[in-house]
Amino acid sequence: MKYDLIFYIAKKTGYCEKRLKRILSRIGCEPNRIVSATSPTDLGEEVTHSLRLCRLAVIVGGLHSLEDDNLATVLSRVFSIAGISLNNMRKLSCESGAEGYLIRYKTQMILALPDDPDNIEQLLSEDVLNYLKEKLS
Repeated sequence: MKYDLIFYIAKKTGYCEKRLKRILSRIGCEPNRIVSATSPTDLGEEVTHSLRLCRLAVIVGGLHSLEDDNLATVLSRVFSIAGISLNNMRKLSCESGAEGYLIRYKTQMILALPDDPDNIEQLLSEDVLNYLKEKLS
């Protein structure tokens, strides 16, 4: 199964990409495209394009921003404007205090993660990976 990886105002992109590839390969996922977005508009375009190609879009970065470009703020605004009712939105958290989101809309998913490879590893627990595998199969 293919996924698109979108780096959104992210740092440590190479490390995050390596870690994600290793973790998601355990459930049979491999990257289709790896792109970057530097603004909410770019992000919207990339996510829209990604979900046309794949059932999973992984967004890394933007969760620590304190500006209007904060990923959680941008995603909630997009869903509100589009009038999308989500089937499932799951907040992910780990011991370090890092947070991420797993958003399911019909048969597609968006996984939003911080731009720290160690936090990514902690957030993508076996439980989360099993859920992804089940819903995307």
